[in-house]
Amino acid sequence: MKSFTLKSGYDDLSLAVAVSLPKDKPLAVIQLVHGMCGCKERFRPLMNFLSDNGIVCIAADLRGHGESVKDINDLGYFYSGGYKALVADIKTIVDWGLKEFCGLPYYLLGHSMGSLAARVYAKQNDSTLSGLIVCGSPSWNPLSVVGRFLTGIACLTGFGRSRSKLIQMFTSDVYNKKFVSEGTQAWTCSDPEARKSVRENPLCNFRFTMNGANNLMKMMGETYCHKGWKVSQPTMPILFISGSDDACMISEQKFYNAVNFMHKVGYQNVSSLIYPKMRHEVLNEVGKQKVWSDVLDFIKGTQK
Repeated sequence: MKSFTLKSGYDDLSLAVAVSLPKDKPLAVIQLVHGMCGCKERFRPLMNFLSDNGIVCIAADLRGHGESVKDINDLGYFYSGGYKALVADIKTIVDWGLKEFCGLPYYLLGHSMGSLAARVYAKQNDSTLSGLIVCGSPSWNPLSVVGRFLTGIACLTGFGRSRSKLIQMFTSDVYNKKFVSEGTQAWTCSDPEARKSVRENPLCNFRFTMNGANNLMKMMGETYCHKGWKVSQPTMPILFISGSDDACMISEQKFYNAVNFMHKVGYQNVSSLIYPKMRHEVLNEVGKQKVWSDVLDFIKGTQK
């Protein structure tokens, strides 16, 4: 695995990138997009597995996350470019990957907030992709419109860098009600060791700024807006994966609404998998090897 930086095509922010390469001739490339308060290192076990099976893996810290910040105090802050810059950063890395691994099928996997970003990217750029995996999809929540308005006011009045307990509750803590007896953030994963690794990582254990929360909600609105989808590849394979106990999907009906939304905008080859007793982070859950194998099967099974 090698690490390096790329300059964002949006504003020259340095983006921290990691790539894992197979020992033999690669079959395909997959770019991994992490979620809120995540970082590229959390994909490392999955990257090792996929690379051992012939897949080039690319992961980067999203702006305002990990090492893709100007200062450690900017964690949870998207800078002036907001979510549009974040999506442009994904394109910067895709463009690099397509050039570096020219001719190989190219897949995009987005987890949680990253699944919103990946879909917004695909909305305009699906011609660059051989397939899309949507992991831990946040279901459409009408309250996000209210949250977007309130956080927008905060940003306009000079509080974009402030960190609110209320915002943290709305974007994360509210999902923990069912699992509160297991401690904070138990909704993310049933494996205590996986949660501990996040809790002890200062690059993951932070509270979002008003700017970050506002752009997260804007990105949700853009993801579920019917307008603007180019759909240049209506037969592009799309796979939704989720845990049955993922509070972020709100309900199975809302999960399937997200799946069907992709049908409605014009994609014909959309499938889904729900894993029993798994929570939000199915890629790090107990029994994650089954999920990893399904991701690998999706890539191999959709080769053109």
